[in-house]
Amino acid sequence: MQAAKDSFYMALRARLAALDPARTIVIDGVTVPGIVVRENMEPRFGEAQTGVFYVDWGEVLIAESSRPMLGIECSIWYASEGSGGSGVDRGRMLAEMDSELLSICDPPHTEMLDYSQSPSADLGSGIFWTVPELGNDPGDTPIAKQQWSAGTARIAHYAQLKVYFFLPDVEA
Repeated sequence: MQAAKDSFYMALRARLAALDPARTIVIDGVTVPGIVVRENMEPRFGEAQTGVFYVDWGEVLIAESSRPMLGIECSIWYASEGSGGSGVDRGRMLAEMDSELLSICDPPHTEMLDYSQSPSADLGSGIFWTVPELGNDPGDTPIAKQQWSAGTARIAHYAQLKVYFFLPDVEA
């Protein structure tokens, strides 16, 4: 299962780097593409930054198929505060991130690689995923209750999709 998670992340990371090389995050002094898997981050990173895609893994799904197939629920959270101090363009910037996410998720498949070794090894299989369903962050405060002061102008979206992969054949 870890190979499927890693393969999904690495495919999206490479696609984001090609699509928007300026969308980055600095982790331990190293600039990397602006997409991270939250479970792989050290707790010291605290609050999520705006302008970065955060991948979270959810429940494991067992799919009915002629071959053993599993799925994993995946959520991707991202937010914008806009450029400059006023935040008046945060909606435009969030829409740009929506578009980027849909772009890096297409085509909805990649090969499955084992990233626990270097160089990574081809596992002879692939993974595929559903089209992301975009929506508001479930934790968003309704607009009538938002505080419109500096530091609270963040708006967020939350995309959900499912990643599927076949289990390797087991030799008897």
